[in-house]
Amino acid sequence: MSSPGGSDFEARVADWLDVDAARRRIMAAARPHPAEPVELRQALGRALAEDIVAEATLPPWDNSAMDGYAVRSADIAEATPENPAQLPVTDVIRAGDGAPRTLQPASAMRIMTGAPVPDGADTVVRVEDTDAEAAAGVVSINSSRDSGRHVRGAGQDMRSGDLLFSPGHTITPGTMGVLAAAGRVRAQLHGVPTVAVLSTGDELRRTDQYDDVRKGQGVPESNGPMVQALVEALGAIPVDLGIAVDEPASIENAIERSRDSDVLITIGGASMGEADLVKRVLDTRGFIQDFWRVKMRPGSPISFGWLDHGDHRQAVFSLPGNPSSAFVTFEVFVRPYLLRLAGHARVERRRVPCRTTERLDTPASLTYFQRVSLGVEGGELTASLTGPQVSGLVRGLAAADGLAIVPPDRGSIEPGEIVEVMLLDSGPAAVPFMIG
Repeated sequence: MSSPGGSDFEARVADWLDVDAARRRIMAAARPHPAEPVELRQALGRALAEDIVAEATLPPWDNSAMDGYAVRSADIAEATPENPAQLPVTDVIRAGDGAPRTLQPASAMRIMTGAPVPDGADTVVRVEDTDAEAAAGVVSINSSRDSGRHVRGAGQDMRSGDLLFSPGHTITPGTMGVLAAAGRVRAQLHGVPTVAVLSTGDELRRTDQYDDVRKGQGVPESNGPMVQALVEALGAIPVDLGIAVDEPASIENAIERSRDSDVLITIGGASMGEADLVKRVLDTRGFIQDFWRVKMRPGSPISFGWLDHGDHRQAVFSLPGNPSSAFVTFEVFVRPYLLRLAGHARVERRRVPCRTTERLDTPASLTYFQRVSLGVEGGELTASLTGPQVSGLVRGLAAADGLAIVPPDRGSIEPGEIVEVMLLDSGPAAVPFMIG
């Protein structure tokens, strides 16, 4: 760990951690936020901070899986189209009716999907295998294929006292349905982190200054909006600090405005050059650096550390200023940290093996994260580069379905070889991959 203070700034030595070591150090420092009661209508995407236990048995009794007739299997054992079983229909049972009734031998009850199966019945015969009561009050059943079928057992979904979810479970739409079925209107959830985002650099131009970009007198400020969107997409709260120019006072002012946020992300000025002022200013505020530089591409100049604000300690990620570098380092390091702060048990992106359609050139002994789009050929997922992998380019990020991860000992990957891909998008615009 490097020591704080401005006096040894130029002498500071890069840590050059491998990716896994850097991730371990970051995640070891992540502590989930305390719990708070939240109404379920506001809970989507957040993490549980309590056990959820079933308070009722569902379904409370055996119920029908389809519309048809509740019978005893013994009464239809010999039923055929030539010799149908003819049974008197003694009742009609609808979904929402009360406790089960009792079915007498050699009789049937008309039953609807979801309705309680009467005591004594072990079978629901589908309507298609009957004459649908062509003669009023009597049903002819012409097949025994449904014997013992189409009865959903009591408690098949949950039983009172069952543990449904544990702390750390992420609230999804499916979870919402289970919680509603369990009678919950609120739950204890972990708090949501706030994340201050600061872009730095004299060259940056906001969208209202785009004339400078057209004239070649500035660079579009794309990193801030991108990183704020990444923060918001995982359920955290972004705080826009705007752009700080390359002057200590401007950077100092922005960092001061971040002090109430749980996390500060600076973008640009991540190296130790003369014009890279971010760390110099951080050092004047007692910055404690955990590490600087990781053996990866893009994004090697990333650093991680802490600012002590007295009543709380603020995590600080300094991301490189090239758009692809900022994107990749956020995905690899910042995203899992923020998810753990928010209490989520699962913080990793899904990874899938893909067959490459072209050469992935990785000449240095670093872990490479290459932007790829996915497809399907011959029942297998394929990965293709989204374009040039230069870290200063931004357009290929929108086309990326994932990041192909090439470990340092792998070297270049030839067409047709398998590479592990970290999936990026599970939202409504995600491309569906149909295998087989």
